[in-house]
Amino acid sequence: MEEPVEDRIARLEQQVAALQRYLGVDLSAGDGSRFSPEFHEALRQGKTLRAIAIYRKETGASLRDAKTAVENMQRRAGHVS
Repeated sequence: MEEPVEDRIARLEQQVAALQRYLGVDLSAGDGSRFSPEFHEALRQGKTLRAIAIYRKETGASLRDAKTAVENMQRRAGHVS
């Protein structure tokens, strides 16, 4: 007999929550929280190259896409004019 869908969803939600705790991520807080504290610190300190490197590592993005994303985040945060 197959596991009821509701039970399967509840189990999967528990697994996702455990992974979030393990990785130190809180997806409920908004888009930026999916990145590590090191990434946010690099952004705050204006270390663009470091932020791009971390972004690439955490997302698998290309250099061009990471650079664009980081620069957009800096602009929105008011770190770059």
